[in-house]
Amino acid sequence: MNHRDKKSLMEFGIISIVVLIFGLVACSGPQTIPPQAPIEHTLKIEVISEDGEPKEVQLKDGDKVMRSMSVRPNEYQLSQLSAMYNEEKLYIKIFSGLSVADVTRAWQDMIVAIEEYNFGEGSEVHLFIDSPGGDAFAGLALADLIEKYSMLYKIKFIAHGTGIIASAAVPVFAVCDETHATQATIFMVHEAALWKWPGRETASDIRSQNRLMDLLQILYLDKLVKNSNLNFDQWEEMEGRTSWFSTWKAKEIGILDFIDNESKETRELLIEKMNRKNDAF
Repeated sequence: MNHRDKKSLMEFGIISIVVLIFGLVACSGPQTIPPQAPIEHTLKIEVISEDGEPKEVQLKDGDKVMRSMSVRPNEYQLSQLSAMYNEEKLYIKIFSGLSVADVTRAWQDMIVAIEEYNFGEGSEVHLFIDSPGGDAFAGLALADLIEKYSMLYKIKFIAHGTGIIASAAVPVFAVCDETHATQATIFMVHEAALWKWPGRETASDIRSQNRLMDLLQILYLDKLVKNSNLNFDQWEEMEGRTSWFSTWKAKEIGILDFIDNESKETRELLIEKMNRKNDAF
């Protein structure tokens, strides 16, 4: 290798090192992200007309959509605790303590059943009840609602009891046109109670509350008297001592029509045990 070749090789090596150094410096500096292509979105707008048919809406030039949202029409729909079958049977679940929310849902569901599904004579509402009671006023309101729509529209209300049917839930169950319960269902009636926040009460306040409790008792027991074999005094006696009783006792009393999985052996065992304690079963 001559002197000229050695010089060329050296120059090439120097240039390569310089290029490598500049490359490393460039890589360690701030990075720039190449521009991305804009993401395309497809916008679909549908307006539901009064006849229930969707109609297409065209956007004009310059129209902008800042956000998307769903706007439901102002109409009643079945509540989450209810379901319709074959437009002839409505199923309603009452699986908790009674409150004004249960009354609201039941009222709404009946409006939908009557207006949207033409509920009337021959239609059935199946109430599945597993409730420890709750608000006495809500219980009376539900019982009234059942009696009202049964009378006005000839709708048949069928109650299905399981677990516990107690306190304010008893008249809701009892006023139905047909009642069923599993043999393990337990019933209970007791005196109503007031929950009050600590504070002052005058003598007139207490007298007023006593009148309220008397009125509440009369209206509560009236529902049971009209849908059972017992009179007012008998129900009042049961209520006053907080009475727990079985499906067989409920059937004997007259608030229960059918025991779904009746067992003769279980019934005899209950009679034997309860008779030893001089208690009703």
